Amino acid sequence: MTKVSPKIIVAMTFLVFLVFGLFNGSIGPIVKELSHQTNSTLGAIGGVLTFLFMGALISMFVAGPLTDRFGKKIVMVISLFFLSAGLVGLCLTRSLPLMFFFFFFTGLGQGGMEVSGNLVVAEAYPKNNTGILNLLHFFYGFGAFIGPAFISLAISNDVSGKIVLWFASVLFAFLAVLYIILYMNKPKSASMPLSENKATRVSVYRSPLLWFTSVMLLTYVGVEFGLGSWSTTFMEVSARLPIQQGALVTSAYWGFITLGRLAGLVLSKKLKSLQLLAVATIGSLIGVIALIIFTGTTSAAIVSIMVIGLCFGTVYPTTIAFTSDAFIINQGKAVGLVSAFGSIGGLTLPWMAGIILEKHPPLTFVIFEAAIIIAMLAFFIWIRNTFKNTKTTEILTQ
Repeated sequence: MTKVSPKIIVAMTFLVFLVFGLFNGSIGPIVKELSHQTNSTLGAIGGVLTFLFMGALISMFVAGPLTDRFGKKIVMVISLFFLSAGLVGLCLTRSLPLMFFFFFFTGLGQGGMEVSGNLVVAEAYPKNNTGILNLLHFFYGFGAFIGPAFISLAISNDVSGKIVLWFASVLFAFLAVLYIILYMNKPKSASMPLSENKATRVSVYRSPLLWFTSVMLLTYVGVEFGLGSWSTTFMEVSARLPIQQGALVTSAYWGFITLGRLAGLVLSKKLKSLQLLAVATIGSLIGVIALIIFTGTTSAAIVSIMVIGLCFGTVYPTTIAFTSDAFIINQGKAVGLVSAFGSIGGLTLPWMAGIILEKHPPLTFVIFEAAIIIAMLAFFIWIRNTFKNTKTTEILTQ
């Protein structure tokens, strides 16, 4: 088989993440339609996100070791077919339990696709994987940004918003076929000496660096989704901003996160991954301190939220890039574990933030988010110190 240019493989993965973002960004706008489809309440149908993230969490734990053992191709292809089939199922079913099942099934595909997609791109450009991963996640953010717009356009023309999900399903299946044809499977474990393979198979999970990185990403995803999920409500209760305008603040927040990933692409040419993470975490801390000061105002609070979003943009892809660099032999296991912890943060911390915002003054909510960012900074400092002091065959030195 003729070797395909890495640029083509990376372009395919960019398209995968664009469709991934398109799907994720479309869930919120079609929740009401799904509730009518299953004859259930909005509160009940809201559980679909929990099942989606549960499926993704489980598959991230499994997908990492599978990519190390069998290569990225098989994990990516199976995950894309899972996504395609799951979307068809949730578009057709009229049963709430089956709706939960298909979201869980789709989540299984989503988690495997995310882990293998990050690794495919990191492998294609190992010398600048920080920049290329920031660009990859920019496409996810762009997809999440345009998804709701497409649904709004469809509904305004008396077309079901689910047409976006049907479109995503077709594209996922098409991309799976392209991966089968074009991507060459290269199982990393098969190319390693047997003794080295056995020696490193278990030791990666004993690395303090890996666990510090995992918990740091847990805190990051928790605070990122916490602000993204509750910024509309926060602006409504703190500054009496109408909900329509508050929704625009949320949209702008995600837009600035997407811009932050482009900034990460540019800065990665000058800064190493840990330096870029230092800039991002310190910048987000400055932003949340400003938000504490300006809670209750309108313009200043909005600017503070945008600063946080801009600084947040590069954290996730840069952390994945750092992990893939630090754990060369067991990239799949390491990236899978770190990604899974990110999902745990997305499942738990935004829920806690919502309870705090509902039962306490808005300032308490901001202080809670600030505490998470401080914890993220503390774990980053531990990561930096551990990385400098660790000397094994598994950890690279800079």
